[in-house]
Amino acid sequence: MGERRIVVSIDFGTTYSGVAWAETTRPDIQHVISTWPAGESFKSSPKVPTELRRVASGWQWGFQIPESAKRCRFFKLKLDEPDKQYSEGESALELTKIYLSCLHSHFISVLEKRLSPSVVRSTPMDFVVTVPAIWTTAAKQLTERAAAMAGFCGNQRIQLITEPEAAALYTLKNLSPSTLKLGRRFVVCDAGGGTVDLISYEVTQVDKLEVKEVTEGTGGRCGSSMLNMRFRRYLKQTHGDKYWTDDRLVLALNEFESFKKDFSPKGEPLTLRVDGSLGLRRNRYTVSQDEMKSKIFDPIMKDIICLIKEQISLVGGDVAAVILVGGFGQSRYLKSRVRDAIAAGTEVLQPENGWAAVVKGAVIHGLGRYQPNFSPVGIASRVARKSYGTCLLAKYDMMKHDQREAFWSEKEGEMVVTEMCWFIKKGESYPEGRPSSIEYQCDIPVFLGHSPQTEVDIFCHDDDGPPPVHITNRTQCVATLSLDLDKIPASVKKMAKQIKMGWYKYYCLEGAIEASYGSAMITYSVKLGGVTHDVISVRYE
Repeated sequence: MGERRIVVSIDFGTTYSGVAWAETTRPDIQHVISTWPAGESFKSSPKVPTELRRVASGWQWGFQIPESAKRCRFFKLKLDEPDKQYSEGESALELTKIYLSCLHSHFISVLEKRLSPSVVRSTPMDFVVTVPAIWTTAAKQLTERAAAMAGFCGNQRIQLITEPEAAALYTLKNLSPSTLKLGRRFVVCDAGGGTVDLISYEVTQVDKLEVKEVTEGTGGRCGSSMLNMRFRRYLKQTHGDKYWTDDRLVLALNEFESFKKDFSPKGEPLTLRVDGSLGLRRNRYTVSQDEMKSKIFDPIMKDIICLIKEQISLVGGDVAAVILVGGFGQSRYLKSRVRDAIAAGTEVLQPENGWAAVVKGAVIHGLGRYQPNFSPVGIASRVARKSYGTCLLAKYDMMKHDQREAFWSEKEGEMVVTEMCWFIKKGESYPEGRPSSIEYQCDIPVFLGHSPQTEVDIFCHDDDGPPPVHITNRTQCVATLSLDLDKIPASVKKMAKQIKMGWYKYYCLEGAIEASYGSAMITYSVKLGGVTHDVISVRYE
């Protein structure tokens, strides 16, 4: 089984974050960190608020922040908005690094008490970080970078996994065998603080549970933090900006944060203590349940229900159950609204510990790197959310190519075009562990001549239907692969075909670019002259 290792998962959330860990020697037990610093004592909770507060001595975080104090929150969302600066002055990346550093320090202290400092220092660790499935590749890489800067970096590169897939790994293994029948399909809806991510799976194997994605994942920014934003706007529209100052809003939003978790239209309304200047009886302001339902909750509920219905439609309507996970996914009101909105034959499930499903599932994913049987649920294949490819020279074909893109190539001795070669196409299914490849050629000068191309641009296309043959205004450059061609052995070059162009000779190396479609990222490798070249770096746009 190899050496003892510790696998750590970090569920960095918009409103709350969690950490879990397991040892490869005891993969059946996932430990969730459940005690957090809170002033002079500790607070028990499966997760800790994703909040920061600057103080004279540095930063307070999570439960350390006094209830009435102003704080930095929702900075995770800004990682997917590169052009926006966080209102407090620091970048979203900097705030994320600071917060994750606090999380890392606390995690290490907990682990040292459990295992001893010497064991923690001597045992290799691997880290798995969860990210929203709907995020851009650049935002996912920023999260990975912040986690590494914060200390979550072991001997191997941080693994990323999408939040809905992590939730599915934990949740599906806990469903009853009678529910997990061959061919049954499930929609997993991970409703968190900032985003709502959905993906659908079909059971492809029962004895050793295996599932495959059957749709493109969908999602949107309609998590529970949007309820806070709507509530804040509602208060300001009701009594004006002058009354609802930042200090008063902090207290009101803290009251709402507790209230929203158990909201029911038939429950008790939210009552806020207000200043006598508003002239209200007993200085109390009560938000009626009808107003709370119509102005705050229902617009967000409708967005989530639309996303769920869209997933069911993509599956084809034959869905055994919709599984609600994540913090917002534990809302009883959300469950009732979803149940009322979908077909009677489809169950709506809220698994126990659904709030911790993502962080526990991420540990399971990390353990699977060492032994496949450590992961009780296998992902057979995934459906691509976008098309990915690169631009290569091709012989001009008047039946296929745009004549305006054609030009004469002295090297080829014929008309050529720059053609998009797509190794991953939106909506198609890609088996786990089996890379897609496209042919690739690189010409290296024998003595002198033009410099070989050491960078390969990767493009993506998000539109439905077949991706375009040529670059369009809808095709975006999303990454650049950097190669080290100096590592090609001289023996390989000598065996390669040589071509002559003008006064110069070139080694013509045939090969392929390979892309593996993973949970949260695409990994690349390049083969030239029978030698596999690791990509030196990937720069995301």
